[in-house]
Amino acid sequence: MNKKVSLGVTLSLIFLTAALAVAITMSVSLGVYNSIIKDVAERSGLYSSVSEIDDLVRENYFGELNETLLTAMMSDGYVDGIGDRYSYYMTADEYSEYKLEEKGSRGGIGIIAVYDSANNNIYVSEVSEDSPAQIQGISKGDVITAVDSVAVTADNYENLIASLDGERLTNVQVTFTHAGESKTVSVARGYTAQSVYYSVEGTLGYIKITAFYSTTAQQLKDAIEYMDSHSVTGIVFDLRNNNTGLIENAADCIDVLVPVPTESTGAIATAVDKDGNTVETFSSDSESVSYPMTVLVNSGTSGGAELFACDLRDFSMAQIVGVKTAGNGTMQRIFELSDGGAVALTVAKINPYKSESFNGTGLEPDYTVELSAEQNARLAMLAKEDDAQYQKAAELLNNK
Repeated sequence: MNKKVSLGVTLSLIFLTAALAVAITMSVSLGVYNSIIKDVAERSGLYSSVSEIDDLVRENYFGELNETLLTAMMSDGYVDGIGDRYSYYMTADEYSEYKLEEKGSRGGIGIIAVYDSANNNIYVSEVSEDSPAQIQGISKGDVITAVDSVAVTADNYENLIASLDGERLTNVQVTFTHAGESKTVSVARGYTAQSVYYSVEGTLGYIKITAFYSTTAQQLKDAIEYMDSHSVTGIVFDLRNNNTGLIENAADCIDVLVPVPTESTGAIATAVDKDGNTVETFSSDSESVSYPMTVLVNSGTSGGAELFACDLRDFSMAQIVGVKTAGNGTMQRIFELSDGGAVALTVAKINPYKSESFNGTGLEPDYTVELSAEQNARLAMLAKEDDAQYQKAAELLNNK
């Protein structure tokens, strides 16, 4: 039997419901309001402090102010003040340079150069294919003795190496020794950077990845094709001191090697923000490689390089050799500013395919092999027969 409710009771219920709704709305609004006020108060205090300093400087400083420099330094100081080593500010010029570098475009001559203190010269540890240096006859293993007629010394080698990476479309004079013969050539600056270097050592392939640019994945595919054509039995990946490039680019390189993930996430990695939300999912297609692999790492292996090593191990495709890595398991995003500059901000933590996050802890290798301080300093010049880390990685593959 249906029960009838009186008009008075009905009106009472309506008023009660409305009162509750108003109370809840007021409570939520008050919380939001207090949060806003707190934020405004904090910002007001920050702006007030900066404004006070600005007033003091403008009233009392003896010299002239460079407004552009002042703005850049204030912006840089703010981002630096958040205390995250992986977040940073870029001026408009720096951001333009960054965008070119991310695409693999560089202003140098196309070599990786290191100072050889034992012989007081600059050692050429790698040369990019089709680079200005290669075109002018500079090869891996050559030594540079002078730049723009200035002889290399212990006091000036840093400046001379930096001068090789000068402004694009300019020339630099390089004096170098090749096969015992000294030559001086004029080399143009500006090329597409090679970030993947490869060779075959006996029956093993060797692939060194120096950075993760948007062009690196295609270069890695080329390296794998080279390995296929030389019928190698295994591949040693060298990611030591690789700390450059975006996580997205590293994920593209992992995709070249690994099959479709079978874990519940269906991803080779995920990026999770401070609230626990998955903001990015990195996937892989069905194409993969079947070579036995090892990965060389050290304390300079960071970010995307750590994810690369971790995922290959998670897929049971590689063992890791070396020492514990840097422990940078974060993702940065670039936010463009109205003045043409940009801010790179850490926005998420990276979770690998299966393993726990290595952020703040680093990756522990399967086989810990240490080099001496002198060997680490000369790593780019170290012969493979003297490289205990490479030898262990090769041994593991040869035993398979």
